[in-house]
Amino acid sequence: MSTVRELHKLACLDTLGLQLLLARKPLPGAAPSVPAVPMVRIAAATERERPVSPRVAGSPGSAAVPPVAVPRVDIGGTASAPAATSRGPAADATTSIPVLHMAAVVAGGCLWLDPLPGPEPEPGRLQLIRAMAFALVRKQETPQLKRFDWPLHSNRQLDLSASAAAAALTGFVLRQIQDRDCRALVLLGPDAGEHLLQPELDGVPIVRLPAATELLSRPQSKRDAWQALAALGR
Repeated sequence: MSTVRELHKLACLDTLGLQLLLARKPLPGAAPSVPAVPMVRIAAATERERPVSPRVAGSPGSAAVPPVAVPRVDIGGTASAPAATSRGPAADATTSIPVLHMAAVVAGGCLWLDPLPGPEPEPGRLQLIRAMAFALVRKQETPQLKRFDWPLHSNRQLDLSASAAAAALTGFVLRQIQDRDCRALVLLGPDAGEHLLQPELDGVPIVRLPAATELLSRPQSKRDAWQALAALGR
């Protein structure tokens, strides 16, 4: 199931005022994409476990018969393979899921994308964006904040890879720009555009500024930020 297709469906239903519930964990009876537990293997009975019928001395069947090695088989009936360790594909798939927390703020006719250090936004960062938007348009306005968090859920039946996160974030940004009629995209810090698909943003003016933490800790960096923003006001 495609994550991009699901997000597009959710956006269409949200425009119609409909809410679609999404399972946050695999539903009962649904086959997960990655097994939660390693495959159980069964082994054929060894020679010691087999019942031995009594034989009469001197009979043709009294000669010792060498044991025959019987390969182990999986439940599916295929030849056994080395058991998966804790560093197998399931563990790698779990650790490869990116974690993103983004604040998308509409202010000054622009969309400001600010990577957050944690799930909760800091008030000082929103005040900084509001001040820069006021300096850009000379108009007091209340910024409109929307969050983007990845992963959206813990259901491993959907794609949670880095490529799916990039496609979801890019689609989210494009929808905000179109729905809010933003004239430009302002990226705060190098991490803001790290997970964006640049070819999808062709035709959107992009302004790159220092990170919000740098602007708050080093006031002299605001001069460079203003020089980059001044081009939007021309």
